[in-house]
Amino acid sequence: MIINIPKEVETALNTLHANGYEAYIVGGCVRDSIMGIIPSDWDIATSAKPEEVLLCFNDRRTIETGIKHGTVTVIINKMQIEITTYRIDGEYSDNRRPDDVLFTDKIEFDLKRRDFTINSLAYNKNGIIDLFGGLNDINNKIVKCVGDADERFNEDGLRILRALRFASVLTFYIEENTSDSIHRNKNLLNNISMERINIEFNKMIMGRNFQNILLEYREVIGVFLPEIMDLTKEELEHRFNAMKVLNSLTLRLSVFLHKINSTDKILMNLKYDNKTVKTVKILAENIDEKIYPDPVNIKRWLNKINYANLNYLIKIKKALFDSEYEELTKSEMIMKEIIAAKQCYSLKTLAINGQDLIDAGMPKGKNIGILLNKVLNEVIEGNIDNKKDILLQYIYDEGTGLLSSL
Repeated sequence: MIINIPKEVETALNTLHANGYEAYIVGGCVRDSIMGIIPSDWDIATSAKPEEVLLCFNDRRTIETGIKHGTVTVIINKMQIEITTYRIDGEYSDNRRPDDVLFTDKIEFDLKRRDFTINSLAYNKNGIIDLFGGLNDINNKIVKCVGDADERFNEDGLRILRALRFASVLTFYIEENTSDSIHRNKNLLNNISMERINIEFNKMIMGRNFQNILLEYREVIGVFLPEIMDLTKEELEHRFNAMKVLNSLTLRLSVFLHKINSTDKILMNLKYDNKTVKTVKILAENIDEKIYPDPVNIKRWLNKINYANLNYLIKIKKALFDSEYEELTKSEMIMKEIIAAKQCYSLKTLAINGQDLIDAGMPKGKNIGILLNKVLNEVIEGNIDNKKDILLQYIYDEGTGLLSSL
C-alpha cells in the first residue's frame, strides 16, 4: 500500500529519519488516505523527544504550544505539521486529558493509547503498521475502540461523541462492545465542555448517516440536549427526512429544534454563536406559519424576517411539507421577482426616512417611526408608489388623519 504524502510532510519525515529517529504519519490522515479522502491535516509521530524535534528543525519556524504533551508544530512552506513524540498517557482524572505523559521510543505504546482502531494506523515509506485491525475495520466500516472500550471512554468522555461522529460522517456502524460502552458511559459527557460537544455534534448532524445515529443513540444526545427525549420516534424521523435534503448546519438545526421551547436558550447553552442562535430561533418559530404566494404577503414576510431568512424558511418548509410544495415554489418565484425589481418591503427600502420627516417639519420622537411604518404598510398594500415626493405629499395630504391616529 502506497499513500501519497504532500512534499512538506515528506520533508518532515525525511528530516527526522536523517537524524536517526523513527517517524510515521499517524491517525486520521492515514485513515482518510486509505479511504480515498483527502486529509485536512497531517500528523506525525516520532521517537524523537520534543527538544530533539526542535533541534532537527532549528532552521524552520516552529510552534511549541503543545510541547508539554510532546507536540511541536513545524511550518514547512506555510504548511503546519504537528509532530508528536511517542507517548504513554498518565491518569485521566478529568475524563478529558491525561494528567501527565511519559515519552517512549516504542510506537506500539503510542498506538495502543489511541481511541479507535481506524485511527491507530501508522505509515511511512517502509509500509503500514496496523496492530489493532484498523485496516480490516475500515474495510468493514466499523468504529471500534482500541482495547477496552470502558477504559477508552473513561480516559476521554468526548470519545463517545467522536464515535458517533465517525459513524455518521463515514457511514460506519459502531461495534457491539463499543456501542454498549457508549450507552453505559454516556453520563461522562457531563464532564466535557459545551464548546467541545458543539464541535462534534455539528459534524455529526452534518454526516450522511446522522439519521440512524441520532435515533439509535438518542439518550446519549439527551445528556446535553434533554429536550429531544420528549419527541416520538415518528416526530424525529419526519424531521430527519427533511434534514437530509438540507445541506446547511443552520437549516438542519432549525428543523431539529422545531416545536421545542426556548430554542435560543438551548443553542446558547450549547455555545453557538449569536448569529446562529438568532437565525435558528427565527426559522424554528416560523416553520408552521403559512406563506401565501401573494406579493403583499411575501413583502410582509420579507419585512418580518428579511430575504435571507425567508429564502431559508421556504427551503425548510419545502423539505418538511410536501402538500405545500407547489405554493412554496410560487412564493419563492414572487420573492425573487420582488428582490430583482427592487420593490419596497421594509423601512430600509422605503423612499423616505426619519430625517426626511424632520426636514419637513415633524418633531423628533417615536411618532416618526410609527408614521413611517404606517406609510410602509400603504406601499406594501400597493396603495401608494414608493417615490419620495409622492410619499411626502401623501403624508402632507393625510397628515391630520395620520397624526391623530398615532
